[in-house]
Amino acid sequence: MMSEMFFARWFALISLALSLGILFNLDDARQMARGMVERETGYIMGGVQPIIFGSLAFMHHHSFEIGWTLVVDLIGLLMVLLGLYRVLFVRHWKKTMQRHIDKIPPLFSLFGLMIGLLLLYVGFFSSLVYYSGAN
Repeated sequence: MMSEMFFARWFALISLALSLGILFNLDDARQMARGMVERETGYIMGGVQPIIFGSLAFMHHHSFEIGWTLVVDLIGLLMVLLGLYRVLFVRHWKKTMQRHIDKIPPLFSLFGLMIGLLLLYVGFFSSLVYYSGAN
């Protein structure tokens, strides 16, 4: 069974790798974003994947207890909501993407880095700080 710490570690590494890849290849990322809006794969990447990954995080641990597990719960819930928005309101999502296509890759990278660093701390370092503070 996947724990919230396992998910935090796993998603932190994925988020950081993708965000850094986008950041170091912004021109290619913009071109891929344009292609994502124009093809059906954008529907899967933009809507279905966030629902899958967000629901995995949320379904395996959704206690909403105050602490670092709350961060994982909220990120999972946010991913599900964003995925549902993208799946249910495809035309609106596509129009918004097309209108802001040049700004989206750097913003995606920035938010991915922030979430990745936060989850990296939650998954790998928060338990160290908790246990060292207990002495």
